[in-house]
Amino acid sequence: MRLSLIFGNIASLSDEDLMKRVASKDDDRAFDELYHRHARRVMGFLIRQLDDSEKAADLVQDAFMRLWSSRERYISDKCFSTWLFAIAYNLLKNEYRRSGYSSEYAEHVMNSTTEEQDEDLDVRLDDRMFDEALRKELSLFDAESRLLFSLRFEEEMTVPQIAEVMKIPEGTVKSRQHTIIRNLKHKLKIYEIRR
Repeated sequence: MRLSLIFGNIASLSDEDLMKRVASKDDDRAFDELYHRHARRVMGFLIRQLDDSEKAADLVQDAFMRLWSSRERYISDKCFSTWLFAIAYNLLKNEYRRSGYSSEYAEHVMNSTTEEQDEDLDVRLDDRMFDEALRKELSLFDAESRLLFSLRFEEEMTVPQIAEVMKIPEGTVKSRQHTIIRNLKHKLKIYEIRR
C-alpha cells in the first residue's frame, strides 16, 4: 500500500502519460506497461501482414526498441498507438523491401487451407470460402493497399490515424480505401447473397 502511494498506480495512466514518463524520465516501469498493453496488438498486425510469427515477433521487439531509442522525439499531444503503429509500419516496409515478402505471402495465401471444427458445416464452409477469397484478393493488392486495409478494418484505426502512420494525406487514405472497397466488392460479389 505504501509503495503505491509513493509510486502511484502506473496501470491507471493513459498511454500518452506513460510515454511522457518514458520520454522525460526514462521510466522503465512506464515502458513495460506500454509493452504489456500494445505488444500483442502489434504482433497480430504484423503476423497478418507477414504470415510468419517468428519474423513478426522480431519486428515487435524492433518496434519497441525503436520506440525506446526515439523516446525523446515523442510529441506528447499525439496518439501513442498511432505513433507505435507508424514505427511498426516502417519496419514492415523495410522487411518487404529486404525480403521480397509480398510474393511469398501471396503464394502462401493461394495454397493455404485451414482445418475447422464447427457444428454448422454450411456456415463454416461459406465463411471459410469467403475468408479465403478475401485473403486471395488482398494478396493481389500491392503491399501499401494491404497495409491500409489491415490498419482500417483489422486494427480499426481512423482515417487521420492511418494518414499519420503511413505518412500520406487523409484524402489519399480515403481515396485508396474507397478503391480497395470497390474492388473487393466487385471481386467478392458472389458472397453478398450468402452473407
